Amino acid sequence: MVEPIVIEGQRAWLKQYGQGSRALALGLLNMVARRFHLDALRPPPHRGGDAARDTEARRLGELQAQGVNVPPVIGSGRAALVLADNGQSFNVCLRQADEAGRDRLVAAALQAIAQAHARGAYFGQPLPRNLTWDGEQVGFIDFEEDPLEVMDLAQAQARDWLMFGYGVARYYAERPQQLQAMMAEAMNGAHAPVRAHAHAVTGRLQRVAHAAMKMGRSARALAHAILIVHGATTLGALMVLAVCVDWFADGQLDLLELLT
Repeated sequence: MVEPIVIEGQRAWLKQYGQGSRALALGLLNMVARRFHLDALRPPPHRGGDAARDTEARRLGELQAQGVNVPPVIGSGRAALVLADNGQSFNVCLRQADEAGRDRLVAAALQAIAQAHARGAYFGQPLPRNLTWDGEQVGFIDFEEDPLEVMDLAQAQARDWLMFGYGVARYYAERPQQLQAMMAEAMNGAHAPVRAHAHAVTGRLQRVAHAAMKMGRSARALAHAILIVHGATTLGALMVLAVCVDWFADGQLDLLELLT
């Protein structure tokens, strides 16, 4: 749970960590990812309480040392951190922006991710709801999980591109080529191991992505978003198989909800 507070006239955030959960569901996701060699989809441990607090505090310190715009920790307590404010919700900014403004925001986020990756950083869940915008800089929040517990750095960075592309694709339903072009440009500087990992899984799963286009309207819309990322970065297929397994089971996308 996260709630705003005021300290000496400045806005801050109190983040309290509940108990960890979802062990069975995350175990199933891990099994699917292992079975089909989708390493970037393997879920990190989802801890709670003091363990989650300690993970987030450590990750924030690491990212800050790598020059990433993350909120400083200004206090801590039992299963809780107090974090400085580093901007408005990126998701809200995207919803309120026109097309040109949305392109500027997404381009800024892509640049911030690429620059962080070049310094050896990784995020885990760079979805729009876990980003901020202060009018000049993109910020990053929510680090209570650490992907490097279950994957290597190249896979974690591949996961970042996938998660960001998935998160913003819905804002480009009418302009997929624009998002594809921006992501392709951002991925040009990705390290060779990141591209190699993305290329390997994409080659295995292209047919599955196209098969999803033949399903119902919701499935086609999801597949369309996946293919945008696939075309731009060759990463979209990383999640196709797991998505389809989930969809075929009950017609809902519970599996993707676990990742986010």
